[in-house]
Amino acid sequence: MLVLLACAELLGMSLWFAASAVSAQYRTLWDLSASQSGWLTTVVQLGFVIGTAVLATLNVVDIVPSGRLFAAGALTGAVANAALLIAPSFGSALVCRMVTGVALAAVYPPAMKMISTWFRARRGLAVGGIVGALTDKRGQDKRGQSALPVVNTNYRRQ
Repeated sequence: MLVLLACAELLGMSLWFAASAVSAQYRTLWDLSASQSGWLTTVVQLGFVIGTAVLATLNVVDIVPSGRLFAAGALTGAVANAALLIAPSFGSALVCRMVTGVALAAVYPPAMKMISTWFRARRGLAVGGIVGALTDKRGQDKRGQSALPVVNTNYRRQ
């Protein structure tokens, strides 16, 4: 169960950095500055903070079953992130990324709650497995760069 949840957490939270992986393409597509490109990741953090505050204030994590909240957050984040493909402008891309961050607030906290309640005897190991799933660097080379090839789209919207 720990491996399954760790994999789900890794896949769900990977949305956080998805725009960073293709930031060069977005810089070309919308003629963005380095600062604007950075905002595509920064606004996710802002959305996460807002989402976490709202979910905590409304006590959603204790009302909605954690598995359902996790799934809804991951699905909403994936849809918002996929909307980047049709985003007509930098401003609309920022909105998509903000929604992604808000949705991720429904992914990470419920996963921690599930781990904490499912693994009472070896809770430290289980929480470490979840946190480790988010910090695994096996996909990086010795310089910390992605070892995976990046798709080069080399096109501009007309």
